[in-house]
Formats: sequence, structure tokens, C-alpha cells
Amino acid sequence: MPMPVSRRSLLAGGAITGAALAIGQNALPSPASAKADDTLTPTSFGPASLTAAVRGAAVIGDSVFITSRFNTPEGKMRLGEFDVNTGEMRSIDDLAIASSGGQKLAADDRYVYIGPAGSAYVHRFDPRTKELVAWARAGGSTTWYYDMVVHGEHLYIGTYPDCTVKRIRLADATVETYGRISTSQYAAAVAVDDEYVYGGSAAPGTLLRWPKAGGSPVDLTPHLSTSPVGILDMVVSDGVVYVACGRQLISFDRDGSHRVSRDIAAEDRYVDQVTVGADGRVYALTRLTTNLYEVTADGLVKVGQPLADVENQLLAPLPDGALLGVSGLGHVWRATPNGTASVWQTATRGFGYPETIQSMMRHTRGTIWVGGHYAMTVHRTEAGTSDRFDVNGEVKAMAEGKAGVVYAGLYPSTQIVAIDPGSYRIRPLGLLGNEQLRTKRIHVDRPRNQLIVASSPQTTKHTGALTFIDLATGTFEGHREFLPDQSVMDVVVQGTTAYIAGDTYGEGTTGPVRKVAQVAAVDIVTRRLLWREEIKPDWQSYENLYVLGNLLYAVGRRPRGAWFAYDLHTRQIVMEGDLGGYGQLNGVDGRVFSWVHWTNDISELPTVPGGEVVTLYDNVPRGWYNNPSFHFTPDGRATWGMHGTDLARFPLPRRS
Repeated sequence: MPMPVSRRSLLAGGAITGAALAIGQNALPSPASAKADDTLTPTSFGPASLTAAVRGAAVIGDSVFITSRFNTPEGKMRLGEFDVNTGEMRSIDDLAIASSGGQKLAADDRYVYIGPAGSAYVHRFDPRTKELVAWARAGGSTTWYYDMVVHGEHLYIGTYPDCTVKRIRLADATVETYGRISTSQYAAAVAVDDEYVYGGSAAPGTLLRWPKAGGSPVDLTPHLSTSPVGILDMVVSDGVVYVACGRQLISFDRDGSHRVSRDIAAEDRYVDQVTVGADGRVYALTRLTTNLYEVTADGLVKVGQPLADVENQLLAPLPDGALLGVSGLGHVWRATPNGTASVWQTATRGFGYPETIQSMMRHTRGTIWVGGHYAMTVHRTEAGTSDRFDVNGEVKAMAEGKAGVVYAGLYPSTQIVAIDPGSYRIRPLGLLGNEQLRTKRIHVDRPRNQLIVASSPQTTKHTGALTFIDLATGTFEGHREFLPDQSVMDVVVQGTTAYIAGDTYGEGTTGPVRKVAQVAAVDIVTRRLLWREEIKPDWQSYENLYVLGNLLYAVGRRPRGAWFAYDLHTRQIVMEGDLGGYGQLNGVDGRVFSWVHWTNDISELPTVPGGEVVTLYDNVPRGWYNNPSFHFTPDGRATWGMHGTDLARFPLPRRS
């Protein structure tokens, strides 16, 4: 469908001194008219990235059901049914459930019970008739269902944000409330036996036990250990409660006696799934490593590792003694303890649905690389084919190096990896560490065989880093002193100078430590600071930089969408304006373009004072999770990007 050309434009300010700008910094130029020669129409190449991200999973007979973590582009929640023995897809149903996606599933012998993310209702789905009903009103419109367990004649649920345990009678959807667990908002785990109902919360981890018929609870929290995440899962078997509590798997009798605490291995992060097998043995599954353990009287014995590098959404027993698992990335696996494992990726078995993407890169071999949610897709657009493979995180930034090697920065691990462009083999280089969280940009410095990585800090921290990675030695050298108390939002390199820009709000903080954001120049040979300046005294956050000749272009986050061009020779601002939102600046063949996330416009910026900002594409359907980005074709006549969730090529107008 052709996209209209906007004739909106903005006259850029002429050459003005820094002193004059400090006085009249809010006086932005008024709109002017610009003429477009040709109608520009993007070409779509289908979904850029398919995700199989899963939140809910449940088993009925020999079928496992999974729900999509995100909604499809049509606003539907995807429910998939797969054979537990072969991984074969049996059905895909896109359900009209008003929510933010799937959250939790449970099942009895006939129905699948769906607890959406953000819905007052638990929904009930009949796989045989395909009937979907908003079955039981169990909360408000912001309710998320964090655990759901069918036991006897009731469905037991734990909800957010009220951190409450309830039960719903299967026969008539009557809702009864046991009570709130703790000051946490998350009732993360529910377990039931013939006498009691147990509710566990996220941090601060609290465990309460109610009589099954209701009444005052007993606090079992003193039997837990200190956990940064509280309780992630628990089960009850033969009168013993098993609790996944941080870095321990703890068990005790229902009255708290006979307590045993089992430490998990150093390589594991947390136990996030616990179940009772068909043989009565208790099994635990760990986050990230996906190590599978049998829980013994006094410890944990590893009995398998069906996957690696994932969070887990389900661990369930099968009648023949095998165990079934579902990962948060849409893997379904079947494993025999101390035996073999079969793993199926549902993204390629009909369950995959289009997603907003994390990053993109045009490769010199003519392919387009797209980073999605823990997956990479490599498109061969001329052939109409693509390859998809798992990666251990969300790829926030990519860059191509020697021999076509793709370097990627993964979130949230801060791992930097090298990917072979032919085999897609992934080779970890190391972690940014240094209290960093989010890779912002990777620059490949080929003359010195190094990577230069800009990053923002961990949540609640203010200081980002510029990290130099020596590709010959594998050493990481992080510098947090270049932009004190600021995220390093971007890095652009010209010659042997790297220009970086800061954000005083850091990552997930309540506010800034310093008042004004800075721009700095760093020598990439000596790795020393050349200069640092508060170019705009009213800017708290930069978003993106681009350098063309002697002009340093910058767009701001605070103030949102303001931009300027700074002459690196005279050290003065020579043009400025407002794009209406922040995004990426980039250029090709001596031209400068902007792609704004909030107005979804693609525009061309002036390169001389007095020129105009001309909007080329207006209201492009959003397909980026992070900022939009440009990926120019070799001839500079188009850029690859996102049109909604489709990979698209956008023609650029000829130079006037």
C-alpha cells in the first residue's frame, strides 16, 4: 500500500553563535513548505522476525498447549496445541482476548483455562469445539495471573497486582478469596493438597498456608531463605512442601518441621520449575542453564540438560516417566531422566508470530540480519528465503567485521558474541560487566582490530561505559569516566576520534545525579578523553549522534526530538530544530536522514544552514522495539527498515 508523502518541513536555524542560542534556545523555526518530486512507496518482504515467545503452558492427555507472550499484529492471543511425543503441531488458534498477551495456563481433562496478562477474566477454551468464553471474573482489568493450578473441583490462582490467592469452582465459576500473601504485588506460586492451599510471593518472599476450606493462614516464611526474587515455584508431595526460593530448593513438612535446604549449582541462576514425576520423585528445572535435577533427601542430582540459556514456563510429568518442558522462547521438549531429550522449536512449526524487532543490519553479502526476541533471522530477499536461529538474548546492536563476521550485543546478559555468517556458529567474546546492561552501539575499528561498544548501566545506575574489545587478545577494557553519571547512549567514529553522548537519567533511575548531559570526544588509539562539553545547557539526555564532515548532528531525548548540528571546527551550533520525537540519525552520500520513533516519520535534514527538514515518509507503521534505524543499500538510493512488522525497503528521493 503506498504511503503518502508529507509536505511538512521545518526550516533549520542559520549560523548562530552559542551565546545567542543560550538566550533564545526555545525559539524554534516555524514550519515551511517543501516540495516532493515523486511519491515514495516502500516494498514489503513479509515478516522480519517471527517469535514463539511463550508465557503459559498446560497439558491435556498427549497434547501440550502454549500461549503467546505477545499478541499477534491483529491483536489476538495465539494458542498452539502440540503432540507431547513428536512435537507435531495439531492446531493454532488466534483468540480474541483483550489483554497484553498470555500469562498462565492450566487445564483439567477437557478445558484449557487462560489467565491473560491484563484482564479481569479467566477465560476457558474447549479444544474440541473451539468455544472460548470469558469464564470467571477474578480481578480488575489490570490483573495478571501468575499461577494457576487445577485441583479437585477448583482452579486455584495467584494474581498481580494484589498478590492474592483465590479459587474458582469449575462447575459454576464461583470465585472465593483466601487472602493477600505479602506486600509484594506478585502471587507467584500456588500449591494445593487435600488439606491446605499454599501461596508464595515474589520478593519479599512470603509463604502462607490456608485451610482448604478457608480461614486464617499460617505463616511459613521463617522456613525460607533470603531470596532476591522471592518464590518462583512450589509443589506439595506426600505432605512435604518443596519451594524454589532464590538459590535454594527448600523442603519441609506442612508444619515446617524436617526442613532441608539444597543449594543450586554455581552455574545455575534459579530454580524456576518444580514438579512431581509419575514415579513420585520430585524434579527441579533451573533458569538459564536448563539443568534438570532430581530432588533427593538432602540434595540435587543432575539428570539431564535438554536445553541451555532459557527461562522455563513448564515442567510436567508424562505417564511413561518422561518429563515435558516448555521454554519461554517456544521450545517444547521431552526428556527421560538420565536419558535422551527431544527438542522442538514451535516458531518453525506454525506457532511463530510476527514481532517488533530489536535491531537490523545490512550485510555485505546481500543479506539482511534481524535481531528478535532471543532469535536471529537472516533474510535473502532476492531469493525470498530466510534462516532463523536462537541467540542467548535480545540483540540490541550489530556490526559487521572482517570476513563478514557479525558482532552482536545481547540483552540482558551484556554478552558480546561473534557470529559466523555462513554457519551461524556463535562464539562468545565475553561480558561487558562493569555494571552495564544494554548495548547501544557497536563500532568495528578494523585498522586496530577492535570493537568499540557504547552501553547504558544496570537498572537504578547512572554511569554507562565505552568498552574497547581487542579482537586479537579477547581483552575487554571498560571506561566509565568519559561521561560521569550518564549512560553512554551512542558512539560514532570519524578517523581516530569517537564521539559519545550521555543521558543523565541512566537506566531505570528516579532522576539524574547531574543536571546537564554531555558530549565527549575520545581518542580510539590511546583510549583517552580529548574533550567533554555541555553543548546544550538545557539538555538532560541525548539519544543519537551522526557525523558528516565537520558537523556533529545530535537528537535529544530530553528535550524530546530537539536536534542540532554542531561545527566541530568552530565549536558552535550552526543549525537546530525539532523533529517531534527521538530516533536515529544516519546518512549516505553526503546526506543526513532521521527516523523518529514517536511520529514514525522518515525525514531528510539539511547539511547547510538555512536548509529545510523535509519529511519523506509520514506515519510509517511502527515495527521497532527500540529506535528505528537506517540500513542503506550500496547505491544509497534506498534504506532497509520496518513497515509494521514487515521487513521493507524504502526508496529515497534523488538529490535535488
